[in-house]
Amino acid sequence: MAVVDLQLLVQTILYFCIFICGFAISIPVGVTTNSFEGMCILYADFEKGDGNYKFMMTSSSKVNCNFPVYMSVFACIFYGLALGSYNAYAVRKSTANQNIGSEMWVMPSMLINSAISVMVLISACMISVGYKLFCDKLEEYSNIKTCGDGKIIQFTDKKTSTKFTPGNYARLLTVAQIACWTACLLFLLQVALGILRFHRNRRLRQSSTDRERIANVEPTA
Repeated sequence: MAVVDLQLLVQTILYFCIFICGFAISIPVGVTTNSFEGMCILYADFEKGDGNYKFMMTSSSKVNCNFPVYMSVFACIFYGLALGSYNAYAVRKSTANQNIGSEMWVMPSMLINSAISVMVLISACMISVGYKLFCDKLEEYSNIKTCGDGKIIQFTDKKTSTKFTPGNYARLLTVAQIACWTACLLFLLQVALGILRFHRNRRLRQSSTDRERIANVEPTA
């Protein structure tokens, strides 16, 4: 029976899980923005309305929504797929060469995963905090009981006078939050596994060096 490198297998699974999380972040945030006629609701501001409107919402900077979307596309979907495929190939090769893991570059991927984990953490905080502030102000100005009840509120785009209802944005952004925090945890696990692989490789090299020294010592009479 062929034996694979268990750590490589675990890392491969984690990368493909990150790949899936990327879709679960980018799609809900993008759909929610489209549902609000292109307005970013994360950190959106509210004020009392005039005679025609009960309240008025001002969109926050689109960076607040674009950053999590682009981060999830490039750092989770593209990167997760690329590294997942690379590790899957290494797992297959490990059935014939058990030392394949020690021959792979560890430090570059460890540094990249560390940097991306920070970016994912920032995105998770932006979505969670921004959505909470939106909900707090929406509940205050519209007198709804829960933020999810806002899906039936009829909003009006002041620029185009288009009336729209945003749909179930609460469920979408809840999914995005869970996926983003999960991706952050997965990247931290990848960093931990990279550190473990680095120390394992160093011990293997040290053991190999010690064996060579012993083999080169000539026996004395």
